[in-house]
Amino acid sequence: MTDTPDTGTDPLGATPLQALQAAIGWTAEERVDVVERRHLRDYRRAIGADEDGTDVPATITACFLTEPPTMPEALAYGMGWINGGDRFEVHRPLRLGDEVTSQLTFTGVEEKSGRSGTLALLTFVTEFRLPDGTLAVRHVGTRVRR
Repeated sequence: MTDTPDTGTDPLGATPLQALQAAIGWTAEERVDVVERRHLRDYRRAIGADEDGTDVPATITACFLTEPPTMPEALAYGMGWINGGDRFEVHRPLRLGDEVTSQLTFTGVEEKSGRSGTLALLTFVTEFRLPDGTLAVRHVGTRVRR
């Protein structure tokens, strides 16, 4: 058996970046969650706020994100995920008891070189919708793979 060096391409000739670019538009399984008092209590405790508050911040949807996403195409960049930033767009405030349906979509990739080697910056969008289809929160997240 002969060892073949890793050339940075897959058997079809695509580079890791090309494989990720081809995966743009991929979606994770849809999930349904309910904004419950325990989520709010745990979230408020984690950020050092009064646990008895009832205001539901849009960032509570971070509890419902599909993290880290399962993306075999990203394995060529290594096994680690680093949070590269998050943005939450509020379209309708959430309330305790709201049921939200969400689905993560892979929307973009950029490759950069750093001190530790080549990095892939992947962008994902997750929309949180109410049962009637109303968009409540849109999360845009960047994850770094290295």
